[in-house]
Amino acid sequence: MTLRQAQSKFAWMLGRLLVKSEALKTPVAILELYRSLETQRAYVARKVSKTLNSKHLDGLAVDLLFLSDIEDDGKMNYSPEKYKELGLFWESLGGRWGGRFGDNPATEKIEGWDAGHFELDIR
Repeated sequence: MTLRQAQSKFAWMLGRLLVKSEALKTPVAILELYRSLETQRAYVARKVSKTLNSKHLDGLAVDLLFLSDIEDDGKMNYSPEKYKELGLFWESLGGRWGGRFGDNPATEKIEGWDAGHFELDIR
């Protein structure tokens, strides 16, 4: 798959995810889609990201935030449980959900450290 084909597939999936969030009455805001290498380096240096090989660099990942977080306390509350329904939907489309990053597969609990992150799974 070419990068352009992957970006097209990702854009279609993102559209479906946004429609799903509205249907669930959990509207979201897009925090970040594309990210430059300089920004990614800065995120790694600040320990906001754990990799220099982010899918954001190719426009194949998005970070979302529940609008209710802004209304409630103004903080980004990336609880995997809060994002679980959207994460499972994303996975059903063939995506990789950050709520599973670092998960312990021996438990049923979802413990991932990047629940607001959704990327195209092209592993």
